[in-house]
Amino acid sequence: MNKKIIWIIGLQALIIITLFWVLVFYGKDEFEAYQGEHEEEIESPTLVSEKDGISVVELTPETQTNSGISTSKIQPITHQGSIKTFGSVLAIDKLIEAKTQYVALTTELNIARSSTQQLQAQLHRLKTLNEDDKNVSDSAVQEAQAMMNANQAKIQAIQLQQANLRSSVQLMWGESLAQLITGGQVAPDLNRLLTRQNVLVQVSLPATANTPTTGSSIQISSLNERASTVKALYISPATNADISGIGKTYYYSAPAESLRVGMRVNVIQKDMTNGGDNGVLIPSSAVVWHGGKPWIYVKKQNNQFVRQPISTDTEMLEGWFNRGIPEGSQVVTSGAQLLLSEEFKYLIKNENED
Repeated sequence: MNKKIIWIIGLQALIIITLFWVLVFYGKDEFEAYQGEHEEEIESPTLVSEKDGISVVELTPETQTNSGISTSKIQPITHQGSIKTFGSVLAIDKLIEAKTQYVALTTELNIARSSTQQLQAQLHRLKTLNEDDKNVSDSAVQEAQAMMNANQAKIQAIQLQQANLRSSVQLMWGESLAQLITGGQVAPDLNRLLTRQNVLVQVSLPATANTPTTGSSIQISSLNERASTVKALYISPATNADISGIGKTYYYSAPAESLRVGMRVNVIQKDMTNGGDNGVLIPSSAVVWHGGKPWIYVKKQNNQFVRQPISTDTEMLEGWFNRGIPEGSQVVTSGAQLLLSEEFKYLIKNENED
């Protein structure tokens, strides 16, 4: 009796298991078909399409407004090129020493010249007395004349020293800086060199660079602080070559706040050899980065947006200078990152379908 019951229970379990697998086998296709239909029902509309191999994002005006997408017309601009080179801050101790020596000689010369008037008056008085019945001896007149001659010789010697000192400074520093020691009329920037308010910078410009002129300037910065530049005014051609041996050398005067003697500096000079390049200014807010490259979205007709690469070779204060993009083009300046995300959602979906 027990064996019969066990056999019946086992047969029922076998039948149940068989029916379960039959249901699974025949219900699988229906379940997958139902799931596919359900997914098709909830699938969102595609906002991205391809045209001539280029992804195009199309948004209605309402969607653009709700997503905070806005555009601006890019403006034409003329970019003046620049020449980048190097320079160094020079010590002017010897120039200051020469100035001190020249001032001392000038003081000595002024004293000698003031003595001349006194000696001339003394000589004239003695000559008059000598001629008036020899009231003064001939030897007294001769002694006064000798003192007069000695004073004249001293004046000439001092003047020769000054001339030699000036020539030496001129050979070492050039005519413009030589005027500093003689007390001639010079620009304020030159005078500030002597008071350490400014520093003397020797700059090497390539042979193709435009020759500096009076009043011209450059922008310089230390090698470690490229972002912070100062204006340096042109002084004169330099008398020595730069250690780099690049092109011609020139002297400039620059504020001393961030510069120290011995520093190597970066130099930027505007390239005046041409009238500048015509192009457009791409605002910084319009640029999105993908794959290590900069892109912008340009708005076309029918509310379509197309991603386009740009160049970041020439950076400006408000963005980047570019050529080859029509002026007046509408570029996305707010919401470009959203367009990029939407575009790549479409690309990822297509890859999964493949």
